[in-house]
Amino acid sequence: MARAVKSSPKRAAGTSKGKSTLAKAGLAPGRTASIVLGLAAAIGIGIAIWSQIPTQGVIAAKESEWKIVISANVHTAGEVTFHLDNRGTVPHEFLVVATDKSGTMLLDSVDATTNRIDEETLDVVDEQPEYEPGTTATLTVTLPRGHYVVMCNIEGHYKNGMFADLIISDSPDGSVVERTPVPEPVADIGPVAGTEKEWAIEISSSLHEAGTTTFNLQNLGTIAHEFLVVRSDKSATELLASVDAGTNRIDEEQLNVIDEQPEYDPGVPGMVTVNLEAGHYVVMCNIAGHYKAGMYADLEVVAAKPATGAVKGEEKEWAISLDSYSHTAGSITFDLTNAGTIAHEFLVVRSDLTSTALLANVDATTKRIDEALLDVIDEQPEYEPGIPGTVTVTLTPGHYVVMCNIEGHYKAGMYADFDVLAP
Repeated sequence: MARAVKSSPKRAAGTSKGKSTLAKAGLAPGRTASIVLGLAAAIGIGIAIWSQIPTQGVIAAKESEWKIVISANVHTAGEVTFHLDNRGTVPHEFLVVATDKSGTMLLDSVDATTNRIDEETLDVVDEQPEYEPGTTATLTVTLPRGHYVVMCNIEGHYKNGMFADLIISDSPDGSVVERTPVPEPVADIGPVAGTEKEWAIEISSSLHEAGTTTFNLQNLGTIAHEFLVVRSDKSATELLASVDAGTNRIDEEQLNVIDEQPEYDPGVPGMVTVNLEAGHYVVMCNIAGHYKAGMYADLEVVAAKPATGAVKGEEKEWAISLDSYSHTAGSITFDLTNAGTIAHEFLVVRSDLTSTALLANVDATTKRIDEALLDVIDEQPEYEPGIPGTVTVTLTPGHYVVMCNIEGHYKAGMYADFDVLAP
């Protein structure tokens, strides 16, 4: 059976359409659109104005791959505290940079080779150094009126988007705010970690205190490399002009080579210990073609600030670390902690040899250094994990090595150089 077609009721001729609710309110279709657009524009302006209202509180900053999100883009001049949260899967850092350029404009400053912005060209107010995933940090700075960019400048991170713009407006009372003073660089102490690969050398310290210093090296490349420590008034880039076009090396007769790790193969650790005086140094690989390809790094060495009080020491498998590697002559107390899982000892030995040079004295049979050959000043005998140790000695100016000489421990790395300076 055919389905009946439902028809709409027809309006009688001459009758008018009933007014809609909008029409009754005086909002004809065209007018309605205009008002809606007007309301949207007003709301948008309101949001824009609201977003520009400066905060005076803490700014939360979340870092992840690959962005930085801050809870406020405008803050009043004065003290600004950033609560930092690394929500990524790799370490990040957080720099506060004063700049007239926006974050996107600074992308042009990323170096194509290093994949970073040269921080010598940035006005860094202060920074939170690298911190691990899942951890938090706090950074407080004093910022005057102006434009800033907060960023992570680890290799590749900035270019991938880890930055945000921050505007600092006038202080609420109109007072002039002085910026956080640029922090004085702090020189590192103790061993320096170094990695070599095609075609770069990276060292864990570019500013170090003078004294006996060990470079613990790794060849992460695919071919052999070497590691020379060179004292030089010229920077690493200035020395590029000294590369001989024929040999593709720098003539080492022209270099003040303090010492070196000879060629060592990929995956093999290297080590060199040198006595560094205050001055400028260049570490390099000078195998044919390697220096010109970029295998160098600058190192500034400043006068040591020897400790005058007790020295804290920690022993564990397989290292000895101190909170100072130099001290003024006189009575010195070593406050020790065994942070390992087995017993250790702590000997204070006067020696003209560096700790790494003494490795040659480890007996192949006993796996110890014959203490009859050592000038042992005093010692903390074997002590158990978690138990504190202490040894107090009177030391005259000179070079010393602190060590654990239990079978196998010294060769595994349980030693440190210690310099005693005249008052």
